[in-house]
Amino acid sequence: MKELKKYLSVIPEYACIGVLILALVIAGLVSDVFYTAANLQNIMKQGAVLAILATGMGFILISGCLDLTVGINMAICGLIAVIFQDSLGVGGAILLAFFTGIAISCINLFVVYITKGRAMEIMMLTFGLKMAYRGLAQAFTDNMTFRCGTKGAFAVLGKGMVWGWLPVIVIIMLAMALILGIVLGKMKFGREVTYIGMNAEASRLAGVGITRVRFFCFIISGICAAAAGILLASRTSAIKALSGDNYEMEAVSALVIGGYSIAGGYGSVWRCIVGVYVYTILGNILNLLGAGAYLQTLVEGVVLILAVWLDVYLRRVRAGGKGK
Repeated sequence: MKELKKYLSVIPEYACIGVLILALVIAGLVSDVFYTAANLQNIMKQGAVLAILATGMGFILISGCLDLTVGINMAICGLIAVIFQDSLGVGGAILLAFFTGIAISCINLFVVYITKGRAMEIMMLTFGLKMAYRGLAQAFTDNMTFRCGTKGAFAVLGKGMVWGWLPVIVIIMLAMALILGIVLGKMKFGREVTYIGMNAEASRLAGVGITRVRFFCFIISGICAAAAGILLASRTSAIKALSGDNYEMEAVSALVIGGYSIAGGYGSVWRCIVGVYVYTILGNILNLLGAGAYLQTLVEGVVLILAVWLDVYLRRVRAGGKGK
């Protein structure tokens, strides 16, 4: 009986995989179009941008913080990558976009550091920063949509295909996921990120530099936001200040669906990828069924509530059934 209970307790930990399989089965049953090559490629491309953004955000979440500026950071970096192509060339514009993404993340951490904010306060601080960045981006661009060509080196990033079926954007996402997965799961820095999220005070007493670790978490998030913005602009051939709206909440939803803990201290890159594609497939199914925007929002909200409930349950299980 003890052995059975032990095995059953593991099931919720890998619930995200079961949800992904269930979503794929349901999708095939409700729509004849879902498993067509064009639709599967579209799902892979859509999920790739969110996966890159969420992977970076996941580092911050595991460390016990939450950065709500990643969506607008992504949009600003995409704007820079498009606007400066004429003056700096494609390579120069992309490089400037990455510097911008890192700079925005550094500003965020600086504000968090000087205010000495805790988890909820950090969330509100980054929400305020998000509003400020969005206002500045809209003011400087006059809320215009900037378009880029559908051909050339920049377009290949978001539209290119390898072997005729594998999108380049997915290859980039998998490469970044592999690198960051090794950093988080196999390196000392990754363990420090997890320890801080579990217990910041104990980590500090053990000699872990909390500010240093979170600084690099924010840097990683900024790099991922820049990469996501560049790929989004390349894929859609257009970008504006509001292009990143709500992406931060989609990233949080995907992370929680993937089993990340809102309280910090738990998560992995593979869980992030699974959560992103569960979220993307859900949206795709609703689109194929002709569901309106209101119904899609309702369903996504219910899924997020269930995911948060599972997170609370798992935290109690990991604590031996104790805690609030």
